[in-house]
Amino acid sequence: MQVVVNDKRVTDKPTRLRSAVASSETAREINRDILLHAIHLHQPVSRADLARLTGLQPSTVSVIIGQLIDEGWVLPGTLGRLPRGRRPTFVTLNDRHVTLAIDLRPGKANLGVVDINGKLLGRETVFYEIRAGCTADEARTAIAHIAQAAHSLKAAFGDRVFQGLGVSVSGRVDQKTHRLLFSPNVPWGQIDLHEELQRVLETPIEMENAANACLFSERWFGNFYDASNMLVVSVSEGIGTGLLVDGSVVRGRGDMAGEFGHMTLEEQGPECGCGNVGCWEVFASNRAGLRYYHELAPESTLASFQELLNLALAGDLRALRSIDKMMTYLARGLTMLVAGLAPEVIIIVGDCTALWPRICPLLESQLIAKSITPHTPRVVAAMDGDAARLRGAAALVLHKVLFGQADFAPRNVRGGAHPKAEPEPVHA
Repeated sequence: MQVVVNDKRVTDKPTRLRSAVASSETAREINRDILLHAIHLHQPVSRADLARLTGLQPSTVSVIIGQLIDEGWVLPGTLGRLPRGRRPTFVTLNDRHVTLAIDLRPGKANLGVVDINGKLLGRETVFYEIRAGCTADEARTAIAHIAQAAHSLKAAFGDRVFQGLGVSVSGRVDQKTHRLLFSPNVPWGQIDLHEELQRVLETPIEMENAANACLFSERWFGNFYDASNMLVVSVSEGIGTGLLVDGSVVRGRGDMAGEFGHMTLEEQGPECGCGNVGCWEVFASNRAGLRYYHELAPESTLASFQELLNLALAGDLRALRSIDKMMTYLARGLTMLVAGLAPEVIIIVGDCTALWPRICPLLESQLIAKSITPHTPRVVAAMDGDAARLRGAAALVLHKVLFGQADFAPRNVRGGAHPKAEPEPVHA
């Protein structure tokens, strides 16, 4: 029923509020991201399968795939075979797009060229003698050597399209200023590392903590793209952790979340590089394993964890006992993290995974024995061992270039059934 009040028409029907919807441009961007993720997960894949996997209209899929081909991100591939009807054309990501990746560690830098599908095309290592506490000039000299190797590596792949530089570093990184915040084991505290690399390499740079970089590696290139709660533990000169909780990287106040390597296990333990004593990493890192070996073999001149690992792989009992002790302490810290974070999976990254058939049962048994729930997380070695840090550094750049952010896309755009992002018409 309608009545007229002061020349204005009034109705007793309830007024339907206009719902907010995405603009057509925003919808296209969302649909584009959805399709890029689906291609990455299922390639080679046809347009028809992409429509089925994503829930998007076939016409929308065809238009966006055409745009991605024109932009050079996607390639039309081989023709499929069907019992009848038109043969579908499969599409893939264009692997001409690559990223230069650098993994900075105490004593050395690993460099690599990684393509858009995670294939490590080339690799080089630069060694340097500087340690934490070195002068700014010494640090810049090391950066210059790294830059020289980086230029050589890029020249060797001159036919590829480089999208930037990803840097994995042992330490926490301020995501706004790109400055290294906390790095007790590395020699970059006297310089602005991001600025120096930008100056000598003249390319866009994404820099991230090594453990967080490994999270990106496993989510983008690995087997855990659909895991929402994941813990990455990087075992090297120290202990680093990357945390994925409910699908998001945990950064905490000031980007300092994840420094579990510096939680105290024993009040009377050895001194740590952070200034405290008894930290987890002084008991469970590569340096700890080397220390245990020297306690068993004081006469030894063993100088690196790789040498210790080689002895262990050859069956040396003292080397095996040293690494077993190191893993016992690693498991002790993991039980605390599992109790507090409840991850679905724990991924161990580091040289120690070369002994995975031996150390995995040790870690699993400790977690089961200390678990407060019937469910314990899977414990796995990184899919590509030490190269996870390089692939993770590359994934940082690719996410930024493809999706406008160096972070994970929402869970609902990871393949499988997705809601359509095309806006519905609004009726007055």
